[in-house]
Amino acid sequence: MDQDADVDQTAPHPAADAGGTSAAPDAGTVAPDAETIARDAEAVAAAMQTVRTMVRPGGCAWHGVQTHETLTPFLVEETAEFIDAVERQLPADEVRSELGDVLYQVLFHAAIAERDGEGYDLASVAGALDAKLIARHPHVFGDRGEMTVEELHAEWERLKEDAAGEERGSRGPLDGIPAGMPTLARAAKVVERLKRARLVDPSAGESHPDDPLATAIGPDEQRMAENGIGDAMLALVVRANAAGVDPDRALRLAIDRFTARVTHGE
Repeated sequence: MDQDADVDQTAPHPAADAGGTSAAPDAGTVAPDAETIARDAEAVAAAMQTVRTMVRPGGCAWHGVQTHETLTPFLVEETAEFIDAVERQLPADEVRSELGDVLYQVLFHAAIAERDGEGYDLASVAGALDAKLIARHPHVFGDRGEMTVEELHAEWERLKEDAAGEERGSRGPLDGIPAGMPTLARAAKVVERLKRARLVDPSAGESHPDDPLATAIGPDEQRMAENGIGDAMLALVVRANAAGVDPDRALRLAIDRFTARVTHGE
């Protein structure tokens, strides 16, 4: 997984129990008790068995013919629906339901891998994830002590190089960014990575009075900036439509030009 996309945005979780598993803490507690951990494990195991039953021969005909490839659109859709529920601040029950649909996709893929003998199953997926999280958070599970966000980003890059058997400093600033990411999300990721590498400074330069970010300081100003930027981006899409230009393609090409210009100067 891409560290930037997943692990480094995961809040440090409580220390793993003796079995190497961990669970999110209940509100107001430092860590879940044994009963909560057991309940979590039992619920996930029951859901996995339900998916196995549907996927295996004699189960659901539709589930039986699905593959990782055919399920990809559903994973994207369910993820988008969860994001929508969060951003619309829907009631907790609805957010929980959407998150369950995302979990279902994970269980579905694991069941397919198990069914088709691909060499991994849910236990190995979860075990590998747990080991990776612990290894990449030595400041939580090791003796590194407290680290700043900037130090953590540098540490994660070093750990990824070590895990891949690469020489220190050999990874480029844009390595690991999926080419298939939605274009706008990829553009944001590219800018963030180049900023971390100190190859660009998004805050440099003069701000125009009409710039929606010109006065972005506190939460209220950031909300205003978000509205202004959204309106400006939509206006560009409208202009692209009028000009017969595909805005997604235009942005993809702009990303390529930008990265080539910046990394060439590196």
